[in-house]
Amino acid sequence: MTYLLLVLATLATSIISGVLSMAGGMILMGVFGFFLSVPAAMVLHGIAQAFSNGSRVWLYRRHIKWRVLGYYSIGAFAVLGLFATLTFVPSIGLVFILIGCFPFLALMLPTSINLDMGRGPVAFFSGVIVTTAQMLAGASGPVLDIFYVKSEMSKEAILGTKAVTQTLGHILKLIYYAIIMTIASDLIPVWVIPAVVAAAILGNYCASLLVTRLSNHQFKKIGRYVIRVICIIYIGKGVAELI
Repeated sequence: MTYLLLVLATLATSIISGVLSMAGGMILMGVFGFFLSVPAAMVLHGIAQAFSNGSRVWLYRRHIKWRVLGYYSIGAFAVLGLFATLTFVPSIGLVFILIGCFPFLALMLPTSINLDMGRGPVAFFSGVIVTTAQMLAGASGPVLDIFYVKSEMSKEAILGTKAVTQTLGHILKLIYYAIIMTIASDLIPVWVIPAVVAAAILGNYCASLLVTRLSNHQFKKIGRYVIRVICIIYIGKGVAELI
């Protein structure tokens, strides 16, 4: 029953993420964190989000801004190398607190800072910060969002370009937790993995039918409110786990 709930949660959050290009992965990591150990949650979340974002790459392939991805990838792989050296696994309390705090930290950044993902150095910095967030908290969407706030991209370009970077990050997370750490492969029933993959892809297809009904303004405004409510819940959960 627990794993069926996780599959349904994957479907629901994939729709949310596909419509808003945010919040879905964060919500799903929290749901997995309630029921699974940190390594198992990281692996299952990585699988679900890699396929969810990967299918979004295909759906919005004509809108992707490929130019920024080289710089981003260099930063991301540097972080994987660092974590492979440290072999660090966060506690579940830390995971929840980080997921909850990331969006608020983003809001605290001065508006004068021009974090435009279209600039090479910014894309590299984004790769470092976002991949670190994924390794520690599993989800990093709110952190990645700050690099698109001042972007001139359309919502379709944001959906596609973010999907590429998120897919890469989740694949690196899988490499770390499932291959380098080799501590989660026997914790998840085999049938759950294809079920989660199917739910993620189906959710993205459903979202693609809904996203055209949102204006760019609605697209960004709704996402902000969803994130703030979820963050407060997760911070409370994280504090409770650490006490």
